[in-house]
Amino acid sequence: MIVAAGFVVCAAGGALARWWWSTRRHRRWHDLLPLPTLLVNLSGAFALGCLAGSDVGPPATTLAGTGFLGAYTTFSTFTREAHSIAAAERRRAAAAYVAVSVVGGVAAALAGLAFTS
Repeated sequence: MIVAAGFVVCAAGGALARWWWSTRRHRRWHDLLPLPTLLVNLSGAFALGCLAGSDVGPPATTLAGTGFLGAYTTFSTFTREAHSIAAAERRRAAAAYVAVSVVGGVAAALAGLAFTS
């Protein structure tokens, strides 16, 4: 029961952190790529890599990894934004956004793993 309550609190914290980042729009860059979502997803991938490389137990990984980071990162917003960019006839920008997100996410996770291992 305590883990479930902690999960709810961590998920709420992750969602609030993502909301905070989404309000920090950098107009200059947001017109090129959706920078807030990109930063959230890359930082979340790094944090998850750090968590995976640490020696914390299952309750902590559930709370921090699935709870906080699961709510913090956003695949659905990434997908919607990539589709919106492509629908606006900016297919190269959409492809760049997807490539930077996927390759950058894997690189960030590996960097986090290396950082804690």
